Amino acid sequence: MEDAAFRAWRRDPIPAEEGFLQLEMSNKPVPYRIARCFVGEVDSVQCRALAMSTCRISCMATDAVRDRFPLERLQRSITGQALRKLDNMAIILRRDAMEHPERGHRMGSLPVVPQSLNGMLVSPDKLEMHVHLTIGTEHHWVNIVLQRIGCRWMCVMADVG
Repeated sequence: MEDAAFRAWRRDPIPAEEGFLQLEMSNKPVPYRIARCFVGEVDSVQCRALAMSTCRISCMATDAVRDRFPLERLQRSITGQALRKLDNMAIILRRDAMEHPERGHRMGSLPVVPQSLNGMLVSPDKLEMHVHLTIGTEHHWVNIVLQRIGCRWMCVMADVG
């Protein structure tokens, strides 16, 4: 007979939220997948809204560091510290474009097109996502961390690469 302290426990995987986002900037549906480390609290409707918000923030942040979108327009979605980091990146890329005008902006001038989103709800109040984007034929990834602050989900980290 097995000792109760050493009994093997059955491990049921927590289902991920998966779906497609219909976006104006993409001619095909953009797939998203959000896995989770816990059961409950954030439902399918919220996961879809968080995926849409993450996609929007990643595209606008990418355009902001390319000087195609004013950073100030992200103030309602991104915390001040994350905005300052994006501003620093924009300054570095701007300086690089000025030093090498023959090659233009390092991240190009074509529109940003989202390809896919993958992430993990690490707690009921924190979502970590990575977004695959293309600018022309170039592939880029944006890492986004959304955190619930009060009753709003805010971007606390945006890393455009």
